Amino acid sequence: MEDNDIERLFANVAQGSMDQRAEVRDVFAVLVRTTLQYRDDMLESKGLIITVEDVRVTLECLVPFLETGQLPETADNIKPDLLKMWKDALGRLENSHRDSILNRH
Repeated sequence: MEDNDIERLFANVAQGSMDQRAEVRDVFAVLVRTTLQYRDDMLESKGLIITVEDVRVTLECLVPFLETGQLPETADNIKPDLLKMWKDALGRLENSHRDSILNRH
């Protein structure tokens, strides 16, 4: 999976949202960066190739996972691992935004 493939996938998802505020762009940037990091880590450490389809299917699980905390049952660890990484990265982003708002006042 090439960097531009994953960026194109996330861009297609973003087009579904008419709201392109900075916060939305920040979320997508975090998802892209985290996904590329995961892809590179899996290739280097396990020789595992993460495909655009892997990411697309996992994206469909993101909102339900964030709402319920329930990881999907799967034969491999790609979805659960990536979902956990996204959640952690989004949590750091949320904390960063909160801190920057508090520091303005």
